[in-house]
Order: sequence, then structure tokens, then C-alpha cells
Amino acid sequence: MAGILNIGTSALLSFQRSLSTTGHNIANSETEGYSRQRVNLATQIPQLTGVGYLGSGVKVIEIERMYDDFLATQMRTAQTSASEMENYHTHASRIDNILADPNIGLDPAIQDFFNAMQVVADDPSSISTRQVLLSEAGAMVNRYQDLSRQFSDANNNVNKEMSDLANEISGLAQSIARINQGIVEAVGASGGGSPNDLLDQREVLLNDLSKLVGISVVPQDNGAWNVFIGKGQALVMGGTSATLTSVNSSSDPSQRDIAFTNVSGTQVITSQLSGGEISGLINYRDQILQPAMNQLGLVAIGMTDQINSQHQQGLDLDGSFGGQFFASHSVGILDNANNTGSAVVTAAFVDTGNLTASDYELKATTVADQFTLTRLSDGQVTTLNTGGTYPYTTAEVDGIAVTISAAAAAGDSYLIQPTRDAARNMELLISDPRKIAVAGPIRAVHSTNSAGGPNQGSGAISQPDFSSTANLPLAGPATITLEWGATAHLGGPGFTVTGGPGGTIAFDPATQSNGASFTFAAYGGMSFTLSGTPAAGDRFVIENNSGAVGDNRNALKLADLQSTDTLLGQTGGGQESATFQETYAQLVSDVGTKTHQAEVNFNATDGLRERHRNSLLSLSGVNLDEEAANLVKFQQAYQAAAQVIAVANTLFDTLIGAIRR
Repeated sequence: MAGILNIGTSALLSFQRSLSTTGHNIANSETEGYSRQRVNLATQIPQLTGVGYLGSGVKVIEIERMYDDFLATQMRTAQTSASEMENYHTHASRIDNILADPNIGLDPAIQDFFNAMQVVADDPSSISTRQVLLSEAGAMVNRYQDLSRQFSDANNNVNKEMSDLANEISGLAQSIARINQGIVEAVGASGGGSPNDLLDQREVLLNDLSKLVGISVVPQDNGAWNVFIGKGQALVMGGTSATLTSVNSSSDPSQRDIAFTNVSGTQVITSQLSGGEISGLINYRDQILQPAMNQLGLVAIGMTDQINSQHQQGLDLDGSFGGQFFASHSVGILDNANNTGSAVVTAAFVDTGNLTASDYELKATTVADQFTLTRLSDGQVTTLNTGGTYPYTTAEVDGIAVTISAAAAAGDSYLIQPTRDAARNMELLISDPRKIAVAGPIRAVHSTNSAGGPNQGSGAISQPDFSSTANLPLAGPATITLEWGATAHLGGPGFTVTGGPGGTIAFDPATQSNGASFTFAAYGGMSFTLSGTPAAGDRFVIENNSGAVGDNRNALKLADLQSTDTLLGQTGGGQESATFQETYAQLVSDVGTKTHQAEVNFNATDGLRERHRNSLLSLSGVNLDEEAANLVKFQQAYQAAAQVIAVANTLFDTLIGAIRR
């Protein structure tokens, strides 16, 4: 009877645990990260009898957690990639929407400015059209500043998010370390048993951590898991954890870096991190936000330089040469906070047409008096050997020249940002519409024939063109006279030049009546065309353009800048030159392309994450229909085990009764 009773009792206890585990599964069917549990049974050691081994019942050998480490690792990896792409796309979309919005984008403002300039060219003496031009110029400046402000706000948000993510990662690391410690203690207390619920809690924390940063997990024999990030930095080691913090970048205080701190000290690991939201944020900053700020600044610098240069070659309504239309820009230089030397680095624009939308790093090497200048957008390096002579100024590099005041300590570095803050610093300097210089500084007129009266021939001279204000206005005498003669030039036909450069210039109507161009380089690069057949003694006079309020030649030149390829390497540099609006369009297109690609990548990685998640859930997830069936099955088994005990009790009572009789 004792054998039957023990068998029934063992079955009763085993199915009771099965019922409890099934109930536990049902109760946690909606618990995040819960892994289904299963009671594994085995036969107890049988008893040897005269007729062979007789079964002695059942026992619970394990409450198994339905979990697959390979599937879980795949899911975490996919989660890391999907979170990275999602965060990158989310932030990129905001910049894309800003640039593409016609209400706040730059392109309409540039178009309105040049439209107003063309109107001034059509009616150069009108004060009202000039005032409209100033209004459109002010609106364009405001648009530059507004875009810059939005980019700056976006950069501030990146800094704040990096700080929040660093704190969140540190908090999760601390929680994992505490769970690790609890698991180690639970395994020790149970003699090797698996604390399933603690393991689930750790898995949830690891999943949350994998959303934020790429991780690798190394299981330990005692049940703890070590967690590594970046390039082998130990974030969690058993029951201890390191911390991440957000710190100012040593090269650029406006940017934040991620610092890793453990018992060995602190190191910046921004460039070593990969995967997760934090990597998506860093990539967005480096690949979209900062290049967008630089490209916008490049357009601002190009417009400022080209318009100022042309405007200063014209005359305003008072007959004075034009001043700066917009405030000029300077090259930004940031000393690294870790520098130990005393060298001072400055830079100046040489040719804004060759500027790129890149930052540069100037670094002192271990070789004495040697520096490297690295274009950060593509890593192109220019080696500079100063020869120990200071101050040392480089030749032009991408439109700028760098000056180093003295030798620097090895490793000292300087961040050069030619275009970063230019849009923010855009400023309109003209407020008086009379000061808009739309007239040419010099003009050509037909004079009288040397014999008296008007010119007799069909000769003509074009209005002179100009490229600078060198030796202008004309002075002492204030005119340049060209008088044609059949033997004026070395025994041949040409013009005798009085005033200005003097001398003679050859012009033969027999072969050049359709027009020949001439240049007086020393006088503003003055160029003009002579044509027709002048008569002997016919004269043309080039003079200062005083009182010419209706002249629009400089306004036309200013308007032509809209369609002139003045940016992105017009004199070389390995790229196709572009207009102001084309350069801005490249920015819009580049951000749009990267945003679309990020969306495609996110959809792909998100689909992969979902597939891995479903694979893991098919093993670990609770199926309520299955659990309901198990509940009925274990209930019936439990009742059957109770019946075995009842039968054993009846048999025992019968046996006792027979003995008493």
C-alpha cells in the first residue's frame, strides 16, 4: 500500500506544480519580456522486486524557461539597427521638412532678392524700387538667420538628447548589475537552479539597452552576464557597472561627446559607439545637421562676397562708390581644450568660389614644425612644413589660407570652420536706398573730331566693363581720349591714347570693323570694344560717370550674379561649380536623399526586427489557448493522482479490517 500511496503523492505534488506553473504563465501573458515556463518531469528511481523493477512515481526535475539565446541575440541586434535607423530618420525628416518648406526655405527669398534687383536695373533712379530691394534683402537676411537659428536649436536638442541617452544607458547598466547580483545569489541559494523571473527581468533590461546602443553579451559561469559596448568597453561586469556621461567636446564646445567612466578612469568614446539611438543621433549630427549648417553658411559667404565685390565697383545716387552691401564674414577657429602650446592660428578667405562645406582640423605632428590639415568631410590630408619660420601662412586650400603664429606642441589641434556660423552672422549694412550702387563708375562717349564738329566716321565704342575700382575714379586728367588715325600705331592705323595708360592701340577698320576688344588692366580691369570705320581725327572719351542717375550697368552685373557659377570650385577644386540657388538646392537634395535612404533602411531593419521578435515569441511567448488546454490536462491528472491516493487508502482500510477479523 505504501508504494501506491507514494506514487499517488508524487504525482499529486508534480501536477500541482504543473498547475501552478500554468497559472503563472497565464497570469504573466501580458507581462513584458516574460518567457513561458514549463515543468519537466522524470520518473523516480524504481524499486527492485522479485519480478523486476517496479515504478515508484514521478518527480519534478526542472521548471524550464522557454528561451533561446541565439534568437534573443538576433532580436537584440536587429533592435539595435532598427532603433539607430529610426532615430536617424526621425531627426533627418525634421531638417528635410525645414529645407523643403517654401515658406521658410531660402530659395524663394534669394529669388525675390534678385527679382527686386532686376526691377532696380529697369528703373535705377527710382527710390521706391530701391527701397523694395532693401526690404527683400532684409527678408533674405532674416531667412538665413532663421534657418541658422533652427539648425542651432536642432543642435542644442541633439546635445540634450545625448545627455539623456547617456544617463539612461547608465541607469540600465546599474539595473543589470543589480539583477546580475540577484541571479548569482539565487543560483547559489538553489544549488544551481534557474531563477527564471530574474532572468526575464534582465532580458527586458538588455532589450531596452540594445535600443539605445549596440551591445555584446558574454555569459559567466555563475549566471551573471557581462555587457560590452563600443570597442570592448565593459559597461557591466558582474555586479558592477560603468557610467556614461555627456561632456563638451574638446575640439568644439558647441558639441557634446560621450565619456565612459569606470574604475580605470574616464575616456571619450563617441567615435567608438555603434548602433542604437545614440549612434543614430551622432550620425545624424555628423552626416546631416553639421553639413547642412556648413552648406547654408557657404551660400551666405558666397553671396556676401560676390555681391559686396560687385556693389563696391558701382556708383550710388550721390556719385560715390558703393560700400559693403552685407557684413563680411570671417573664418572660425577653435583651439582644442587639451592644447598645451602657445601657437595662435588664424585663417582668411582667399577665394570664396573654392570653398567647400567642410570643417578642417589643423594638427601639430610629432615632427618639428610640421602640421597636417585634414578636410574632415572626406579625410583628405595636406601636410604643411613651416621650416621653422613663423608666422607661417599656407597657400590657398579650398578657398582659405591658414596662418600659424608659432611652433605648436605635438598633438595640439585646431578646428577650422570656414562656413559654420556665416548664415547666423548675415547682416544687411545698407539702410539708405540712395546708397545702392547701381551705376557703372566710368562711361564712354563720342567726342568731337579733332578738326571740329562731331565724329565723321561710323566708328563706335561700347560702354566699358570693369572688374575692380583700381585707379578709379579717373584723375589727372579725369578722362581718357582715343583719337583714330591712319598711322597712329607704329605706322599703321590705330588710336592715340591721351590720359590714362597713354600710348597707342592698333585698330584697322579693314579687318576689325566688326569689333575688337581692348583692356586697360591698370584701370579697374577696364575693357571695351571698338567697331566700325572711324574717320581721321574721330575721338572717343572715357570719363567718370558722374551724375548718371539713370545708369544701370552695375545693377545688371549684380542681377547677373544669380545665374553665374560662383561657388563650389569655379576655378577648380575637383567639383562642378554652381550658382547660389544651385548650391542651396544641392543642400536640399542631399538632405532629402539621405532622409529617404534612412527611411528605406529603417523599414528594412524594422521588418527584420519584427521577424526575429516573432521567432522568439513563438518559443517564449504565452499562448493562452495552449495554457488553457494544459490547465485542463493537469487538472485531470491531479484528480487522477488524488484517486490513486484514495484507492491506496481504501485498500489499506480493507487490509486492516481483514486482519482484525
